[in-house]
Amino acid sequence: MPGDFTATLAFAVGARDEDVDQLGITHLAARHLLLSLLAEPDETAGLLETSFTLTGDPAQVAEDLNDLAALIENPDLSGLALTAQQLDPADRASELDLDLDDAVRDPWASLLARRLGPTGPGLLRWPAVDPHRLTADEVRAHLARWFTAGNAVLTCTGPPPAQLRLPLPAGPRAAHATSPVRGSAGPAWYADEVVAPAIAVGATAGPEAFLLMRLLGTRVDAALQRAAVKAWSTEWSTPVGDERLELGLSLHLRGKARQRDSALAARILWQELRRLAVEEPSPAELDGIVTRFTRSPAEDPQLRGQLERLGVLDSAEQAHAQAPLVDAGHRELLDVSDEFGQAQVAAAARLGPADVRAAAVAWLPSALLVVPNGVDPSLDGMARTGCPTGSYTPQGELLRPSLARRLRGAKDGLVLGDDACHLVAADGTVHTFAMRDAMLIQRRGETLLGDVGHGCLVDVSGFTGVDKLVTRVPPRRHRIAHD
Repeated sequence: MPGDFTATLAFAVGARDEDVDQLGITHLAARHLLLSLLAEPDETAGLLETSFTLTGDPAQVAEDLNDLAALIENPDLSGLALTAQQLDPADRASELDLDLDDAVRDPWASLLARRLGPTGPGLLRWPAVDPHRLTADEVRAHLARWFTAGNAVLTCTGPPPAQLRLPLPAGPRAAHATSPVRGSAGPAWYADEVVAPAIAVGATAGPEAFLLMRLLGTRVDAALQRAAVKAWSTEWSTPVGDERLELGLSLHLRGKARQRDSALAARILWQELRRLAVEEPSPAELDGIVTRFTRSPAEDPQLRGQLERLGVLDSAEQAHAQAPLVDAGHRELLDVSDEFGQAQVAAAARLGPADVRAAAVAWLPSALLVVPNGVDPSLDGMARTGCPTGSYTPQGELLRPSLARRLRGAKDGLVLGDDACHLVAADGTVHTFAMRDAMLIQRRGETLLGDVGHGCLVDVSGFTGVDKLVTRVPPRRHRIAHD
């Protein structure tokens, strides 16, 4: 390919392969390897893969890749504590495509946690473990399991240099756990501690998913603009195993908090998804989606202007030119990718409006929508769901809301029991958090309590003595979010 020689060594391991009590270990391991090299490759530890990219003289790139492989074969983890000290938590949020301003309240991460629980992509909601708590033995075992020759692929923009050897440890292609998806009897919505609404459906990977996702995004953006809702959308296609995807859209609302109409935005999400199951799209709409995917950024008038203003048009053009190479690497490395490749788009071009509507009809019953707490979107055809609650409060220490919390209208209480914490609402409803599943997140003066089993999160800031929770949850479940 034109341009400087570029090689990317990618491993099929990412955040989906971590344990809830080892979150961030892939990021720590990859960054430690990077800091041990004299070269400075671009390193990314995302949801599905971890990659190292080097550009320059082919012989030098080969030497640096050989050094990287040798480090993986015999890692020196004596400086792991220093690497942990230098980690930037925002890097992990960025690589996972989470909301950098409020990653723990990212709506797509909430949907995945609710649907998948503490497995696979369902882990994205939770901040990483304090890297100082991860031991050298854990990192060494993680490298040995996932960073092997059988679990890697190398893509190059030119012939592999003669000096390239890649002395990686032997090992098979690693198997990824399939996340059990929690379904419902029909479309449902719930409220959570999120910054904006989002919607997901359970889908089958393939060209229908590509068209439905892009069509939904295009229509929602247009409907938001017509309704004068200041927002933009992010399309998501997240593999959960067995050719299955969580497919959907999350929103980013702009403007001051009181000016953000989450209820209207949520209704638009549901309205446009349901309309896809009722009305066939026009052939022109489908052709436009395929055309926009295949043409280069410079050929897209709207996108070109945005990229030129950001000064990244050249890099976007290069990325577009290399997309077939990246797609080939994904097909070799991953069971199902979170990106749609040329083969799926070519297949999408052969589908008709009836195919897209049939997919929407099939997937609509699995629809799940999240809105911020306190928002009632009044969604026709969607039932409200939520975490299990009761009305019986066990004995324990009662933490009362502070004056500041009461001034915000709170009339609830927090009961600390021996093996659980209970949030008691003003109407007597009790939301119980078993300590074995509890996650305590402290950030920006806030204290948030999560349940990794249900995937939910509540704000418990402003209860007198809430810091006592720090001693109740397991040490690795106390997370400090720095986003």
